[in-house]
Amino acid sequence: MTEPSSTTVPNPFEQTDFGIFYPVGYLVAAFSNAEDARGAQQQIIAKNFDPAACTLHGSEEMQAFLEKNLSENNGFLAKLGKSDDAVKVHLEAAKKGATFLLTHAPDDEQATSALEVLRAAPFEFIHRYHRLAIEEIIKQDKNPIGGSS
Repeated sequence: MTEPSSTTVPNPFEQTDFGIFYPVGYLVAAFSNAEDARGAQQQIIAKNFDPAACTLHGSEEMQAFLEKNLSENNGFLAKLGKSDDAVKVHLEAAKKGATFLLTHAPDDEQATSALEVLRAAPFEFIHRYHRLAIEEIIKQDKNPIGGSS
């Protein structure tokens, strides 16, 4: 598998659908535990992914970005698709302290490889951004973000 060099990895925060965060070709995974997210990141990088294509983002960083993104893009066109619903899911996870792992996996082979790692990890959710759809992968857990033991 050949992963693009870091100079060709698109910035996920600059990709939008009518202004709403929509990083085509990315897997956006939320983890309640930052160490689990770091472990998944290292395992994905070990599968020959460029480190620039597999980045961690903390809850405060994501919450600030997502709140700004939603507040600046609240018109009719922004709400036309389902991308604002996905951003709201991300925001709720960020408010509960989630760490996010964004992985650039633009083709099926790369996505399958990264998903093998992510599905084995204790994630809260994964969104795979296709050109015209968001695939949602949810793992049922006894202790969701912010839940008690």
